[in-house]
Amino acid sequence: MIYAIVGPTGVGKTKLSIELAKRIDAEIINCDSMQVYKELNIGVAKIKEQEKEGISHHLFDVVSVDDEFNAFLYQEMGRKVIDDLISKHKNIVVVGGTGLYLKALLYDYTFKSNDSKKRLYDFKLIALTRDRNKLYDNINKRVDEMIDEGLIEEAKGLYNKKDTKALKTAIGYKELFLYFDGILSKEDAINKIKQASRNYAKRQYTFFKHQFDDIFWYDVDTLSINEIVDDIIKK
Repeated sequence: MIYAIVGPTGVGKTKLSIELAKRIDAEIINCDSMQVYKELNIGVAKIKEQEKEGISHHLFDVVSVDDEFNAFLYQEMGRKVIDDLISKHKNIVVVGGTGLYLKALLYDYTFKSNDSKKRLYDFKLIALTRDRNKLYDNINKRVDEMIDEGLIEEAKGLYNKKDTKALKTAIGYKELFLYFDGILSKEDAINKIKQASRNYAKRQYTFFKHQFDDIFWYDVDTLSINEIVDDIIKK
């Protein structure tokens, strides 16, 4: 069985993916457009090695920011991984917040505006949500934690690649480049990262609510991760 876990940034998708994968002996496939890049770690909240708990993870760290990458290439790579895991009778957990990548991976998607909603695989679509103010507070705290973990140093190391498509897009880096260039103060850059992350979460909510059918929503404010996993497995 394939389970796809989606939802806004900072809602707890990674933690749920690990717990679900442990319970059903699954492997995990990344569905986040920024976590495919090897050089982006702290700023994209990429799962750390020790957090994987021995579970195989796919499509993380597969390209460099110097490389051209898009939803079409993701579709090609991702379907190969899925087909390989299915051939081995493995359960699969797809996790990430990039809605277009999810469509490209699991649906009959050919990159035209009238694309079919036909599913190519049998899967259950799980979405996480929480009170909007609590989510935004969590996003703000997470940005502060990223700064404490070394995001500024990580961004400095990528400054000479700031004109690549990936780094012009990635929240958390482009704002710090403006700080390095003297255009923003450090405080203003950090606030811009928080604002951009909150705005991204809003766009994710809109996309998942309007672009997908048969989606099961779970509120992480009222249910524990284990309770959510229990219910997912029953479906």
